[in-house]
Amino acid sequence: MLFSIGYATALSIPYGVRPDAWLALTVFPVWVWTFPPVVLVLIIGLFSGRRFFLVSLPFLLVTYIASDTPDAFLREITHSTPPTVRLPGDQSLRIISHNCHHLPSALLDLKRYEPDIVLIQETLTVNELDDVRVHLFGEGGFSLRGSDISILSKYPMKQISLENKHQRFGMAATTLIPTQNGTESILLAPIHLYSPPFRYELWQSDCWQSYTQHRIAQREQFTAILNSLPEFDAADNVIIGGDFNAVAGDGIFELMPEFMQESFREVGVGWGSTFPSNFPVVRIDQLWTTPRLKPIRCHTVDSHSSDHRVVIVDYEIIPDWLHE
Repeated sequence: MLFSIGYATALSIPYGVRPDAWLALTVFPVWVWTFPPVVLVLIIGLFSGRRFFLVSLPFLLVTYIASDTPDAFLREITHSTPPTVRLPGDQSLRIISHNCHHLPSALLDLKRYEPDIVLIQETLTVNELDDVRVHLFGEGGFSLRGSDISILSKYPMKQISLENKHQRFGMAATTLIPTQNGTESILLAPIHLYSPPFRYELWQSDCWQSYTQHRIAQREQFTAILNSLPEFDAADNVIIGGDFNAVAGDGIFELMPEFMQESFREVGVGWGSTFPSNFPVVRIDQLWTTPRLKPIRCHTVDSHSSDHRVVIVDYEIIPDWLHE
């Protein structure tokens, strides 16, 4: 019992603090480190009596506390899974974020979800993107394309130049959304942060160093992108999202302004992990918004062909006078 308490306590420290130097450990979901001893304890418990099962409780407790959005699993009990097809009269703003892996089929498949705006990572060629725009929104749709990031929208957009050396991995644009109270301006900021080294030989020091160096570079990249965005505060309508290549709860998200809220954490239901799509274990694709963009439904769905799942969020735009 003392061993299980000590093991669970030791594990809770890096997952609670998320230091860069321990990224080689925390890049994996916490259950990667708790599942094997729990299985071992349960097997031994079969031969040692029921009381031995108590030894697994510290492992289960730290798994729940350090896991990604345990509230989402509880919501699955009390809430039904959000509908993928929009209901008649639905006035919410549907935003989809998807790393399409340069595959047109992954974006063409999004039509059935009836999005208003699609934030794209690992974008398509000019002609492919235009074909998807017409497929999703008709000739009246709009698109902005970068070398890695793109935006598709049913509403007009105005691109904002980002002056930083990481601009290939970020984009900014404003759009006007019609509402019952007039029009609302929204700042859209899709991003795609550096991928981790995907190394598993944790017994080697250079493996840990490579993860630490990755995190330092990723912090520099994310900071540069955030600093190049137009200045905003909690009273503005802002969406920052995409493929962060960092698990939910990671220290990289400390760079976000304090008033930003992550949509799945707020209202997500069920298993929200997005990568890899055939067996999703980490939630690296996320949408963050200012308080005036209130998430009301959030879930992930299978992608037609990408290695990332699709993130779908429906938002209610809180009027300025009501927010105050």
